Amino acid sequence: MLEQFQLYVIIGVAVVLFILFLFAAYVKAPPSYAYIISGLSREPRVLIGSGGFRIPFFERLDRVYLGQITVDIKTEESVPTTDFINVDVDAVAKIRVTPNAEGTRLAAKNFLNMTPAMIAEQLQDSLQGNMREIIGTLDLRSLNTDRDGFSDQVMQKAQHDMAKLGIEIISCNIQNVTDKEGLIHDLGADNTAKIKKDASINRAIAERDVKIQVLMPTRMPTMHVWTPIRPSL
Repeated sequence: MLEQFQLYVIIGVAVVLFILFLFAAYVKAPPSYAYIISGLSREPRVLIGSGGFRIPFFERLDRVYLGQITVDIKTEESVPTTDFINVDVDAVAKIRVTPNAEGTRLAAKNFLNMTPAMIAEQLQDSLQGNMREIIGTLDLRSLNTDRDGFSDQVMQKAQHDMAKLGIEIISCNIQNVTDKEGLIHDLGADNTAKIKKDASINRAIAERDVKIQVLMPTRMPTMHVWTPIRPSL
C-alpha cells in the first residue's frame, strides 16, 4: 500500500513538473514583435503573432520590435542650399522593420532587444545625413515651396541605407524650414502680394464683365420688322 502511494506521489510530481515545463517553454509573440528562438537549431526560429516552444536553459529568446517608429530629423547646424542660403530643417520620419523574412533577419542583427526609442536613436544620424545631402542639391525657393518633392527625395536617398539594416521608410514629413536671414519670410510676403494682386485683377475683370452684360440690352438699337402692303382686291 505504501509503495503504491509513493508511486502516485511520484506520478503527481512528474505531472506537475511537466505542466510547469510547458508553461516555461511556451511563448507567444504579439503582432508588434518578432520572437527569435535560437540555440539548438542551426537556423533560428522566428515567431510573429503566433506561439511556439523553446527549451529553457538550452535555447534563448530574443525580440525585435516590428511596429511603427517615429524618428525626429533635425539639421544640427545650418546647411547651405545651391543658392548659398543657410537653412535649418525639421522633419519627422515614420519607419518600421521591412515586413519580410530578410528584413526581420537584418533587423535582428542590428536592433535585437532594442526599444523603439533606442532604434530611433540609432537611425537618427543616418537620416539626418541623407537630409543634409538633399538640401545641398536644392535652391531656397524649391526647398520651401515643394516640400513634398523634398521629402520624397529624402526618402529615396535614405531608403538605400535603411534597406541594409532591414528598415523601411513609411513616410517623411517636412515640419519646418527656416533661415537666419529671413529670406523665406520675404518669399512668403512676395507670394502673398502676388496672390492679392492677381485676385484684385480678376475681381476687376469680373466686375467689368457684369457691367457690360447689364448695359448691352439698353444700348442695342430697336429692330423694325418690314411688312409688305398687299393691294386690296
